[in-house]
Amino acid sequence: MKHSKQTLFVLLLICTFQIGITQTPTTANDFVRPYEGNFAYGSNLGYYPPWNAEELGNLAFGDEALNIPGAGITSLRSALFAHFQEDWGYDFRVSTFEHYQNLGDTDHVVFLGYPSEIQRDTTFYCDTMQSELFANLYEPIWDDGANGTPVNDANYYALYVYETVSLYKDYVKFWEVWNEPDYSFSPSSIHGRDEPDSWWNVNPDPCDYDIHAPVFHYIRMLRISYEVIKSIDEEAYVAIGGIGYPSFLDAVLRNTDNPQEGSITEDFPLKGGAYFDVLSYHVYPHIDGTLRTWNHPERQFDYTRHSDQAAYGVIDLKYEFEEVLFDYGYDGKTYPEKEWIITESNVPRKPLNEGFGSDEAQRNFIIKALVECQKNNIKQFHIFTLGDKWEAEEATKKFDEYQIMGLYNRLTGKHQLSEIELNDVGMAYQTCSDLLYKKRFEATLFNNLNLPPSVNGGVFTGSFGEKIYVLWAVTNQDQSEQASYTLNLTKQTGIDQFVQHYWHSSTTNDSMIVNGQAIHLTGAPVFLTPVEEEDYSFGTPYLLEVFPNPFSQGLTIDLTVETAEMTTLRVIDQMGQEVANLVDREWKTPGTYRWVLDETLFEGNIFFLEHITRQTVNRVLIVRESGS
Repeated sequence: MKHSKQTLFVLLLICTFQIGITQTPTTANDFVRPYEGNFAYGSNLGYYPPWNAEELGNLAFGDEALNIPGAGITSLRSALFAHFQEDWGYDFRVSTFEHYQNLGDTDHVVFLGYPSEIQRDTTFYCDTMQSELFANLYEPIWDDGANGTPVNDANYYALYVYETVSLYKDYVKFWEVWNEPDYSFSPSSIHGRDEPDSWWNVNPDPCDYDIHAPVFHYIRMLRISYEVIKSIDEEAYVAIGGIGYPSFLDAVLRNTDNPQEGSITEDFPLKGGAYFDVLSYHVYPHIDGTLRTWNHPERQFDYTRHSDQAAYGVIDLKYEFEEVLFDYGYDGKTYPEKEWIITESNVPRKPLNEGFGSDEAQRNFIIKALVECQKNNIKQFHIFTLGDKWEAEEATKKFDEYQIMGLYNRLTGKHQLSEIELNDVGMAYQTCSDLLYKKRFEATLFNNLNLPPSVNGGVFTGSFGEKIYVLWAVTNQDQSEQASYTLNLTKQTGIDQFVQHYWHSSTTNDSMIVNGQAIHLTGAPVFLTPVEEEDYSFGTPYLLEVFPNPFSQGLTIDLTVETAEMTTLRVIDQMGQEVANLVDREWKTPGTYRWVLDETLFEGNIFFLEHITRQTVNRVLIVRESGS
């Protein structure tokens, strides 16, 4: 039978389409699509009755119509549990996700898993605990449309993934397979490579971690996810995660999904690394050993409980995972490199674990971690979490810091906007996002600064080449956020003046112009924009410097007047009560004026330096360090 060229072309298209929906032509061993999106300032959404999901989205992204400024969030991480969708319908959250997208949500992360009891595997791979995973994982993934879908409906997980991704593909970029599949308190998870019982050497015992099933079954879920998701949306990303142990990653990379000890056969030809594009991990420096080292001679731990060490810990764990990936060829040479996201991280604001935690340490950590992630090619950071569930007193009593890690104060049980406000960490997150979103870290510009070891930070540029410098003095003392360094940034940049923003600037709208030849840095990061690159409006030209800020043992205020003007300058507390009256409606001629205030004047932690001229009122937030 003869066919025209047109007929042959149509047949070829039909065959290609049929292949495309029944099998994956490539794996992550062949290709990982480079992620070109903006760095995401993300958040885990959480559950805070009586707030509904849409209202929480308003708090995350902000809503102008409702006069909600938001928390600087640009992307969310949420879940579409199988058991929830079986009960409520697979399309139940579509309108919610559309609402998020309309608010500005980009490249959303969803973690998959958690079957209904009907879908759940009834096997006890551990004597006392039933598997948490789906039944029928080893049924064929595809059945060529025998049941109305290209997947085999008898494979519960495949059907769940197919139906979920088909409905939500326009709203989700990263599909994360399970949440913390390696969650464990077993010593085998943290034992070193030289320990015979470690996960580096033996596969995890189902009794020792949360999924209560052989690791081959988790790899099977990765394989099913990869094949099904890519058949629907080839530009979506499949993520392992969020994981916490490099030894678990090693187990995934050294095994196939073969239930017979993960061996390679014709039916199970590839190991776990072939079935995910993205490594998603969770990192909590206050519990993972980042802030302590064992001093063997002294038989005790030496501690480094400060924000810089915590931020280093976020990146150190990435490189531990990367070492494992490279060992198995995921280095960009043998196989493509993986992309990276962090879907849970934070440190406490109360010292409930390892004695580490304060508002100051938490807000410093979050800015430093966000900067370090962008310097180290991590594409998303999702803070845990959007709001507090408890008040601090309850968390302290129950010794549970995770209930008070939110960007907002307690949301549970409240429902009036007047009742909620951003915590310090929320203000820091919002400021960082407002100033850096859609900007790119510039390694060359940063390296050209030739910063001393006692200073760290980053340089970022926008789409028109505008620059912003994020800098801080490195903290290095246990249980202290105090650090100080005076930097001549003009020497390296040629820029004489910068607008300086603080961690709270998105909330308080305060900033000041600083002399680039003498920028006073502390352990609290500041954001510096060349004056000529910022639309910075102020009435009478002046320079106002407050340092150190935060302060503990004295505060210095410099006012440089460039044009004679009637001036008032005073320090007030949060209630508006005057703490110090420096200038009271006086004409100040051009020149520089300095005041040094003793810390004993200040009772409390939050104050404002109020500068008033005939045209403007400008306030600079002053923070007295906790415990000082």
